[in-house]
Amino acid sequence: MPRPRRAGQSRGRPGCSGGSGGRSRGPPAHRRLNTARPVRRGTSTPCTGGFPIWFNGVTGRDITDDHVDATSRFLAAGDGLVQMPLATDTDAWSKDARQQYQILSTSTDADGTPIAVTELQGPDYSRIRSSDFNFVAAYANYYVCNGAVISAQFGDTRADAGAKAALQRLFPGRTVEQLDTDSLGAGGGGIHCVTQQQPRP
Repeated sequence: MPRPRRAGQSRGRPGCSGGSGGRSRGPPAHRRLNTARPVRRGTSTPCTGGFPIWFNGVTGRDITDDHVDATSRFLAAGDGLVQMPLATDTDAWSKDARQQYQILSTSTDADGTPIAVTELQGPDYSRIRSSDFNFVAAYANYYVCNGAVISAQFGDTRADAGAKAALQRLFPGRTVEQLDTDSLGAGGGGIHCVTQQQPRP
């Protein structure tokens, strides 16, 4: 039986990674890495005020060429997080996650300060509840709200507990709640994908 693919980890085009809403006053500014493909002027301005970090993604494998907020997130200016695959995983999604880690950990913010990157271990796809080939099991696709971080759990009890503990360390003062989001993962998404911040009235 083939191992389920890891849909949903980066994008083949620049964009916001969805600021975590936690410890910074706004999204960090970054220099642009890959210049192989031209980017329209102004694309990065709403997200970073500078140049986005560019991930190649996994072209043609899903509707966005990969969802960056299922693998890489910014915790604060100069602080990033990447959900890592198991060391034995060799599929395109796992290779993409490792490339995202390498790119972020060798990048700098707008002031030239290296970005500190935390690894968040992903689950073992042979131990999760879903056997859907297209299932997305992304702890990194969490949502930060008032007083809490809402993340997922997938049935790999060791990985679920490890992700919860890691997120609790990264977001002290917030309660980490893990929910069964299998119906979202089966559709290629997660909690962050289906939530949008609402402005105060």
